Amino acid sequence: MKMALPIFMGGLMVTGCTAFGGDMIIRVSGSVPAPGLADKQGEPCQLGMVSAETGEQSPTRDIPADFSTTMMVVAGPRPKSYYFVAECEDGRNFRSDEVTISSRSSYSRKFDLGTLVENDPSSTMMQEP
Repeated sequence: MKMALPIFMGGLMVTGCTAFGGDMIIRVSGSVPAPGLADKQGEPCQLGMVSAETGEQSPTRDIPADFSTTMMVVAGPRPKSYYFVAECEDGRNFRSDEVTISSRSSYSRKFDLGTLVENDPSSTMMQEP
């Protein structure tokens, strides 16, 4: 009987992430079609994830022209839409299509964004919060 409570509490914690969500690591890959970036050494672009619902952006991550990186998102059982933006050293900005993220196991944790599309130069996607 003494072991029943710890086992019950452990079971609640394990199922809690699926039912309520929490921090989740996702992998995103794709490419930025900026001329000359593939030949440049280093990581000439910054990739950020933006909530399609609120417009809130996560911290950015340095990426090369062809990238595969991990990012953290707070995910719950209800699916939410996000898109990714990249700002490069040459001043150009790019955006991905929207992806749906959820803590439920039926949703992907790996996203191939393909080739990001250049934004209109007059719009600014990467703004400091």
